[in-house]
Amino acid sequence: MDKLKSAIESILFASGKPLSAKYLAKILEADEGEISAALRNIAEAQKNSGIILLEAQGQWQLATNSSNSSVVKNFLNAELREKLTDATVETLAIIAYRQPISRSEIEAIRGVNCQYSLRHLAIRGLVQKIPNPNDSRQIFYETTLEFLQHLGISSIKELPEFEKLVENIRLPEKPGEPENKKADRTASKI
Repeated sequence: MDKLKSAIESILFASGKPLSAKYLAKILEADEGEISAALRNIAEAQKNSGIILLEAQGQWQLATNSSNSSVVKNFLNAELREKLTDATVETLAIIAYRQPISRSEIEAIRGVNCQYSLRHLAIRGLVQKIPNPNDSRQIFYETTLEFLQHLGISSIKELPEFEKLVENIRLPEKPGEPENKKADRTASKI
């Protein structure tokens, strides 16, 4: 029975979604009644621990104990309260102005790997993955409604024009560049 309970707990943990006793019996090649008894036994044994076994409409799922909900909520929101890093803001700006855009295109623009930034933005709900309509193997990124809400705008069209944002930005000087080249570069930006 202990081996069966261990197997059930492992499957429920790996699944992350509710499973029926019938389905577990099929997977574990065991009697459904034996699975049901093991599930009830697990639920009783776990009722005061941090991870409990819930049952609703014949579906069983591991969950955090409701008495720990505020602690878990604080833990999950901790990452969301942190400020966005410069790299993440840069990635978000690229997506906002060039969407839909692939990860490889973002990385080509930034010149560095952007996996962490994309994950962080997705966790915050600011960007989402969408399939490429022309190639099902490729994923595009686009901003979400939550992104618009954070900026207080109703449409991506309300973003400031990119050209106006960068028109007064001066490029850094290159070492050893002649003065007349610096003046030409500055004049061409103004």
